[in-house]
Amino acid sequence: MSPRPVTVRTDLPLGAAARLLARHAVTALPVVDDRARIVGVISEADILARACLTDPVGTAMSKVVALVHPETDIAELRDVFTRTAVKSMPVVDAADQVVGMVSRSDLLRAFAHDDETLEQEVADVLARARVSGCRVQVRNGIVQLTGLGPADDAHLAAVLDAVVATPGVVAVRAG
Repeated sequence: MSPRPVTVRTDLPLGAAARLLARHAVTALPVVDDRARIVGVISEADILARACLTDPVGTAMSKVVALVHPETDIAELRDVFTRTAVKSMPVVDAADQVVGMVSRSDLLRAFAHDDETLEQEVADVLARARVSGCRVQVRNGIVQLTGLGPADDAHLAAVLDAVVATPGVVAVRAG
């Protein structure tokens, strides 16, 4: 899962959304309302199908075909990706606020790494970040970090981003 994904609002011009897709090397962006709740998805295909890049995203976005929650397991992700044509989908919390995006490639990375190897790789990431006393458990590519300990928000965010970016990691839970 990609944490803290770039989101767009319905009034953003399609040309600006296209630049964001290219800059962040993603195929789709979640579209959110003024309370950061998911209202749709704008994809490369949605933009390519439009002639006027000054039109707002809201006129071209797709309705959300599928979304998942942080606790969604790998088997359910696989089921959603095989049942639908979506290549990526929003990850939302209980308030329907976007907390990430998960893609087919995220899922494939999970299949490419066994949990034991991934545990060691995450432990190495934590060691490089000078995090000690944290227990790492991995099940189906989902990393559980226990005892992460107090840290300033910026350092903790950087550590979690590094863990999420580890190939094979599908999701991260801290607590």
